[in-house]
Amino acid sequence: MRTTFTRLLASNGLAAALCCLNLPAQAGNESVAPANGLPPHALPEVHPALGAPAVTITGKVTDEKGESLPGATVLLKGTTNGTTTDMSGNFSIAVPTAKGVLIVSFVGYQTIEVPISNNLDIKVVLKADAKSLDEVVVVGYGTQKKRDLTGTVVSLESKEIVNSKAPNAQEALQGRLSGVDVKRSSGKPGADLTIEIRGANSIGGNTQPLYVLDGIPVSNINDINPADIERIDVLKDASSTAIYGSRGANGVVIVTTKKGSAGGARITYDGYAGFVEAYNLPPMMNGAEFAAYAREYSRTRAIDQGQNPDVVATDDKIFSATELRNIQNNNFTNWIDLIKQRGLQTSHLLSLNGGDGKTNTFLSLGYQDYQGAEKVADLKKYTMKIGVDKTLSDKFKFGASTYTAFVDNKPGGFEAFRSAHRLRPTGSAYNEDGSERFIAFETEAQITNPLFDFRNEVRRTQYVRLLPNVYGEWNILKGLKFRSTFTTDITYQRGGSYLDTYTKSRAGTQPSNASYNTYHVFNYDQENFLSYAKDFGPHSLSILAGTTANYYQNDASSTTVSGLPYNSLWYNLGTSTAVTIGGTTTPPSTVATSNYAKQTTMSYLARANYSFRGRYLVTLTGRYDGNSILAEGKKWDFFPSAGFAWVASDEDFFKQYEFLNLLKARVSYGESGNAAISSNNPLGLNPYATQVTVTPSYYDFNGVTANGFSPSGLGNKNLTWEKTREYNAGLEISLFKGRISLDADYYNKTSRGSILVQQIPAGNGFNSVLSNVGRVRNEGVELNLNTVNVTNSKFTWKTNINFAHNHNAILDLYGDGKDDVGNSWFIGQNVRSYYDYKVIGVWQTDEAVKAAEYGQKPGQWKLQDTNGDGKISSDDRVVLGNNSPKWFGGISNTVNFANFDLNVTVYTRQGVTEYNQFLSAHEFGDEGRARYNSFNRSYWTPTNLTNEWANAAIEQDGNRRRASGYTDASYTKISNITLGYNVPKAMSGRFGVGSLRVYATAYNPFIFTDYVGWDPETASLNTYGLQSFRTRTFLFGVNVSL
Repeated sequence: MRTTFTRLLASNGLAAALCCLNLPAQAGNESVAPANGLPPHALPEVHPALGAPAVTITGKVTDEKGESLPGATVLLKGTTNGTTTDMSGNFSIAVPTAKGVLIVSFVGYQTIEVPISNNLDIKVVLKADAKSLDEVVVVGYGTQKKRDLTGTVVSLESKEIVNSKAPNAQEALQGRLSGVDVKRSSGKPGADLTIEIRGANSIGGNTQPLYVLDGIPVSNINDINPADIERIDVLKDASSTAIYGSRGANGVVIVTTKKGSAGGARITYDGYAGFVEAYNLPPMMNGAEFAAYAREYSRTRAIDQGQNPDVVATDDKIFSATELRNIQNNNFTNWIDLIKQRGLQTSHLLSLNGGDGKTNTFLSLGYQDYQGAEKVADLKKYTMKIGVDKTLSDKFKFGASTYTAFVDNKPGGFEAFRSAHRLRPTGSAYNEDGSERFIAFETEAQITNPLFDFRNEVRRTQYVRLLPNVYGEWNILKGLKFRSTFTTDITYQRGGSYLDTYTKSRAGTQPSNASYNTYHVFNYDQENFLSYAKDFGPHSLSILAGTTANYYQNDASSTTVSGLPYNSLWYNLGTSTAVTIGGTTTPPSTVATSNYAKQTTMSYLARANYSFRGRYLVTLTGRYDGNSILAEGKKWDFFPSAGFAWVASDEDFFKQYEFLNLLKARVSYGESGNAAISSNNPLGLNPYATQVTVTPSYYDFNGVTANGFSPSGLGNKNLTWEKTREYNAGLEISLFKGRISLDADYYNKTSRGSILVQQIPAGNGFNSVLSNVGRVRNEGVELNLNTVNVTNSKFTWKTNINFAHNHNAILDLYGDGKDDVGNSWFIGQNVRSYYDYKVIGVWQTDEAVKAAEYGQKPGQWKLQDTNGDGKISSDDRVVLGNNSPKWFGGISNTVNFANFDLNVTVYTRQGVTEYNQFLSAHEFGDEGRARYNSFNRSYWTPTNLTNEWANAAIEQDGNRRRASGYTDASYTKISNITLGYNVPKAMSGRFGVGSLRVYATAYNPFIFTDYVGWDPETASLNTYGLQSFRTRTFLFGVNVSL
């Protein structure tokens, strides 16, 4: 069947493509010759030299514990005929005879030669290399053995990334790496994620890490297909990140994608399909419950306001005619069910990998289609990677690769979701004839039927992203190498929105509105490095020195018009005209904006690593950065670091403890930076922040208008980078031949020069200026524990536990020791603190006299009188908490039994306070009109004296309503359950495939939380927990290797 499959490939032209890539292809017994006329390589069916039927050797490669080694290389000695093991450690290779020798190798293990000797099924056990007891990790501009590191680096391998089935690379990190806090902004497909490493280093600036893709800094890794990733390494301490200077203060995430390797052409496919659904929904009232609640609410409100409830709280006053009819007929609407769906999700990735050792190639094609749990939301992503690495000689090597992504995102509108949980269940989505009705009930025209938003509100973003990379290497002398790399990160984006008159935002009374925007980014990096490595007896020395240059440019434009005569989305903006609605004519309007920004960064850097007997390790790093957007005299700064490690277990006095495999202590100090006034800074700071800015203006000279410019902003020519100084101490322990390993770290880092708006005397015409004045400290501990609980030839069980605690505090703001109450910034408190009134319960009936002293009454929220002055005022506000976790971590268990594999990962975020508008908004409005669809809870009444919830019918001021919204948003979730089965080769071979694995995954299936609302993970300062549903995904997939 494999021959038939290959013939099919050839007949479809794929063989020719393989030849161009110097990969083997064959149809039947006839080889397809490469276009360059060179002799063809062979597929396993026919030996290339003899043309005789080949013998297929199968086997499995494991370590001494019986654990599979995916990616191990198996090579027929004396030839270029080779292969690599699959995810289960299995391999299959065709040889001319049942004799010969196989060379089996894997990074970190001793290479061995295995005689075939007519053995067609070979079991290979590799032993750990005594000189390479630890994995190789990627660091800034190179690689190192983890054993030789003086800094703190955590890693995630390809198998863990792929098996997580996370929709993007960032989410795959969640709960798997200590100190790396990953948070979703929404449950919608394509929603942004935030990653913070060891807390927020800036008070108001950027706190996201630097992303490095295949050695080159990029803006983000959102568009990289997780299945294309070989590994992810995260640099956390300043000793590791200082090599990136002004860009590394928030940590560095290094992503290495897959590349071609020696061996015959290997085709792999990874695909899955499934669905996503909303869950963990807050308990909402049904129509009958809400009708009873509305009646009780209205009567209580009337009594509270001194009115006769029998007059003002009758059904015809409470409900519209539509609602009365629905109540009578028991015909209610579940608005949440109306907008949610089971969205289909699919992913496919096909890759080709191979080469002869001198020319290695890699090609992958990916497609992802993610529908959301909310109707309309849909994300499609197409990806392609092409890579070639060519070794010309022992001296020269070069390579080129291109990663391309096309993304088409339809996120849906925000208003449909808001309307769905604001509308009363007593309203109607449809008229009696089955047509959709725009207004759910007559007395509320501002909250409209969300079905109209689904159809009439269109939002769409499309973009193409190109990431080409070219490099060359020259081995000048033994140990001395020069490498030059050039890469670009280019994005072409367009998008827009169309809001019909009949949408929530236009309310049926305003003309339609459409916008069109474009966004272009051109970012390139040029890097040149010299590296030298040499061993001098017990001494080992490696040196890296080089330069980098970065150029960044973006331009954006946006046009918004109103009054389009028909629904043409944003393609006919020039057709806008005056529109008459309800007798009112609105003239057309057009608003156009555009902007442009650029900056250049130049760097000189060096790093030296020294080791004595592999026991005493020293790393020294320095980087000198210059940035064009800074003022003269402030453009350049130096970022040094130093690290020392002692492998104590190599000392003679420790060797008597055979159970101790590794005991290593690390200490480091370093400085890194944050280019806080870059053109894409979240604060809106731009390259002109160091200069006085002007705006068009005019002056009337006795009826004669003179146009000109007037100052609009005061520049600060002393603005410079925020700088972070960090101390780190770590301990690494490995016991019982690696059965137990622990990494523990303590860090203390202080960021100085946070850019804040500082108030100044207004005598110069301005009352504020941007200044480097703030200081923030992050101090914490991190633990990473790995255990091999059970291991034998048929059953293994491994566990990873990671934990992180971080304490964040503002040390100074403006240099005067004062707090900034308006921004909720307080010295000694977290940069993301909530400052407000504190609810301590509900005033009870027996507290009526005391409540009256505060102008309150039973049934209302009771606020804390902090200063005890007998009144509630702004002086009673306190810090209620913050939305940074006190601690977070994860537990991952992996079990292999026979051909089955199981992984269960748990993630937790504890000690988080969020402002939950779902709760506080329940307090707004009369008779449920402007409130969210009421959820079932125990609220205070004269017959239900509870402290759980105030009676919303008793009028409350805005302070009390808002204060009721602060809540604990801690949660623990099972983020992944994956069960896989590796089909025996005897069975998969019938289908013509080398290996076959089927699996089922439940992604984010369960959450445990006291949070009342939609999703504690997506609740934030910006969305207030009203963004989207909490979702879970169920997938079924297959991995195939040919």
